[in-house]
Amino acid sequence: MFIFIGKFLYAIMWLFLLFNLIHPYPKPANIVAYFGLTAFTITHGLQAYMLQSTMTNKEKEEDKFKAFRLFIFGVFESLSWKIKK
Repeated sequence: MFIFIGKFLYAIMWLFLLFNLIHPYPKPANIVAYFGLTAFTITHGLQAYMLQSTMTNKEKEEDKFKAFRLFIFGVFESLSWKIKK
């Protein structure tokens, strides 16, 4: 239940940060949103890159969107993998 709530909040945060690119917020808020989008993209991108680089070709074929889900949901996606095992 908490993992679902965390994934939902991460999706809302991504939408909030990406909306700033389309329709910028007022002056002090847009700077925070740009910084947040940059931080999210870098940290989640590094997590997805590390996962992608450690996966075998067989694992990549089995689940093609595993790294993408990790990029979007971050730590909550890895926690859901831990619970499923």
